[in-house]
Amino acid sequence: MAQGQRKKCLLITGATGSLGSELLARYYSEYRIFAHGRNADKLLRLKMHYPRIEAVLGDLRAPGIRDAVRQADVVIHTAAQKYVNLAERHCFYTVDTNVNCTFELADLAARHGVERFIFISTDKSSFPTNVYGITKYLAERLILELAEVYPQTNFIICRFGNIFGSNGSVVQLWLDATRRQYPIQVTDPDMTRFMFSLEDATETVHFALTQGRSGDIIIPKMKSVCLRDLMQLFDGAQIEVIGRRPGEKVHETLYVQGEVNTGYETEKYYVLNARDERQLNLRDLNSAECERVPVPTLRLWLERVQRRAA
Repeated sequence: MAQGQRKKCLLITGATGSLGSELLARYYSEYRIFAHGRNADKLLRLKMHYPRIEAVLGDLRAPGIRDAVRQADVVIHTAAQKYVNLAERHCFYTVDTNVNCTFELADLAARHGVERFIFISTDKSSFPTNVYGITKYLAERLILELAEVYPQTNFIICRFGNIFGSNGSVVQLWLDATRRQYPIQVTDPDMTRFMFSLEDATETVHFALTQGRSGDIIIPKMKSVCLRDLMQLFDGAQIEVIGRRPGEKVHETLYVQGEVNTGYETEKYYVLNARDERQLNLRDLNSAECERVPVPTLRLWLERVQRRAA
């Protein structure tokens, strides 16, 4: 950066989460960063490790959020109520957080001239059958609508599967159970999920940041994982099959044929965009039918998760 040149400002919501903190680490030297989080202890630890960040404590309506948006050039919105079973029981809170707050934040960003707004979504938004998925579907629709209303801001959606080993994930829950010498709880051994590494998730956001166009829905080309394969990583642990929880599907759908027919694909991504003139004739992407992550790769991912936690 040339002397005297202003560093661009980046707001990361949910910066204390797995993806948010990884993005913070990646862009720490490049941007002036506002790091938002609701957990004071985690935010304090981030501040100690990255002293130049400006910490924003509170929910998505905290006064500090508005101040950060006014100064931001880029917003990466990772914060959400993401737990499927909790969403079924706390519907109002989930709708307010995932839909209302997302819209308010994105609309505010556009009105203050933010250059780029990246929304982290989920495969559960595609053919949604639970409260969490429906809220993410609605948030995606609102983001795409804002892309039409505010052409000066690039609104981009990253639609993810499960990030292996992220906070609150099945891997973290099982690791915690084995540390405490508790049984690992398995909902359905034949359940499948799209899954990829934290590193790949971060790379997808970087692709959105550097190459995404307004209205893009960026879907990384992920493989799927069967819980039965994942259980092999915890050989010797006591297993308790508890059955599916409210709102859970056996298999996930990343894309439904006909959702958006135009866009392009790269080696790593499908990029859907209703404004694109190129035809992208995708079939349904279902976790039961796609290629599986090999167990040796899962073991490597698990080792990375354990190293990060050490």
